[in-house]
Amino acid sequence: MPGKLFLSGCLCMMVATGCVKEIALNSKATPVYVIEGKISDLWGPYYVRITKSADPVSVAVDRNQVEAVTGARVIISDEDAGITDTLTPSPEKMTRYIYYFRNRIVDSTLATSNEQDNTAAHGYYETSKITGVPGHTYHLKVQINDSVFEASAYMPSVPKLDSAGFRDTTIAPYVNSGYVPVAWFKEPQNEKNYYLLSYNYPFYYRYDYFLNWRSYSNTILPFYVLDDKILPADINNLVVRVITLSYSRYSQYYPYVYPGGNDQPTQIKLCSLTKNAYEYYDALNRQLQNDGNIYQPVPASATGNISGGALGLFWATSVSYRLAYL
Repeated sequence: MPGKLFLSGCLCMMVATGCVKEIALNSKATPVYVIEGKISDLWGPYYVRITKSADPVSVAVDRNQVEAVTGARVIISDEDAGITDTLTPSPEKMTRYIYYFRNRIVDSTLATSNEQDNTAAHGYYETSKITGVPGHTYHLKVQINDSVFEASAYMPSVPKLDSAGFRDTTIAPYVNSGYVPVAWFKEPQNEKNYYLLSYNYPFYYRYDYFLNWRSYSNTILPFYVLDDKILPADINNLVVRVITLSYSRYSQYYPYVYPGGNDQPTQIKLCSLTKNAYEYYDALNRQLQNDGNIYQPVPASATGNISGGALGLFWATSVSYRLAYL
């Protein structure tokens, strides 16, 4: 769970109530609340993280060097199913299925594990009964003392991944070959779609661990987003890229290369996005990769959907996934 990166907020299209506002990512004003939250149709629990920071970009780069906000009242409701879930502070232990890869077969066992980062001490709150359903709209309400923050998020559907795998490649000007994860799926041509394409290694399989960056470093971000304007109906060998910060030693390795010989599967995930979520991540990626070159355009601000003066995003996504093996 988390690691050291994330973004100053999460998320997605807020159809209905959540008000939309522009967030200046390079702002260094008085500390404000940063609210990150997400609902998916993977297994929960789902998390909302609340922190306080004067610089959203630092929230993305250094996940645990921010002030956690505890004692908040956090509620997520499914407006279509009539379900309301009052979130509780995330405990330091979690009982879940631990997945293993034995003889090229996925196996699991139910176990209780220690959670090092996504705990109440780091500002995390978790759901207990709500489940994500494509086509539903979710409403977030956060009360901190006398302040109230709200947002709504619609969950669009996502195409099913037909398959996933690896492609042997060499990235110029380097001579070392490696493997890049790739995906196949059919893209609906009669509608506008936005996607987040990512991978997990090692994998959590059916669980939603999007706010947990144990698999990533503070220089590699799993936020490769794309829209369908140049995508054909049949997607073949679409590379699952990652975003690397400009100062990262991996920044010249687009896409990120696997060395080969892995004995564990990689989970490749195709996630649906609304236009707002796509624009948020796209702007944030450009902001985080900006190296200060005066010839580069000024990065656009991200669009958040948290009303009440907080930064961040609350989003909902449907997820299609496959396991890929080398």
